[in-house]
Amino acid sequence: MREPTWPGIATAVALLWIFATVAWLGIAGPIWHATNSASPDAWIGFAGNALAALVALLAAIVAGIAAYRTVVPMQRQLSELIHQNNSAHYERLRQRAADVVDLAMLIERANADLEVFDRSLSLAGLGAHEGRQTAFERLEASIIAVNSSRRLVWGDENAQSLLRYYADNCLRAATVARTGLLGSRTPFSRDEWKTAKEIAFQGGVALYARSRLEVDMISKEVAALEPTVFRRQPLSQLWQGDYPGPDKLAAMYAGMVDIAKAKTPRS
Repeated sequence: MREPTWPGIATAVALLWIFATVAWLGIAGPIWHATNSASPDAWIGFAGNALAALVALLAAIVAGIAAYRTVVPMQRQLSELIHQNNSAHYERLRQRAADVVDLAMLIERANADLEVFDRSLSLAGLGAHEGRQTAFERLEASIIAVNSSRRLVWGDENAQSLLRYYADNCLRAATVARTGLLGSRTPFSRDEWKTAKEIAFQGGVALYARSRLEVDMISKEVAALEPTVFRRQPLSQLWQGDYPGPDKLAAMYAGMVDIAKAKTPRS
């Protein structure tokens, strides 16, 4: 089918016809009748009222168009401002999550090094001192990194106090561990080491749990913001929380396929 040369011309003609009809019935018609009437005042008054109503209608239409042309750019600007705010908040959340995940990895490393040094105390033979020295150097590097993480202030008062508690007790454990090295002037106490190591280790467990809780909360906020930031529809979620594993995931997909087949009409 051939496209019309002037799209929308039919609508324009219809509107023009309506205005012409209204103008004739409301204005020109009464005036024409007034010229042939013995008392033209009523007809002229009717025409004047109709003309005033038509002018008011045109003024309202013009005002509505002007308001629309003003509101639409404002809505676009507001939408863009909201998008920019969401994008900035999205980046802040991602950076916060990265910092907290880095801290959780430091905790895992430091607690693992506490265990490694504890096992190195049981070494015997020619390489015992070298192995213990290596274990202590790893522990010391991890604890220095944990202590440096104090610069990252995050979370509520409980989270901040947990970080201070863990860093302080890691330093105490490292101080006790140093006395177990060859050449130390301070005698090494295994009981003191066990106590210091256990306190630091449990502090790390508590701080790790708190950091994972923080990451989980941030992850939910990121998931909620991401569709608005990238301006796309949110994807359907097959499960909540941690990944259920390939077996359960396969069962979920199989169930979705069965539902889709049941909804498909049979010919």
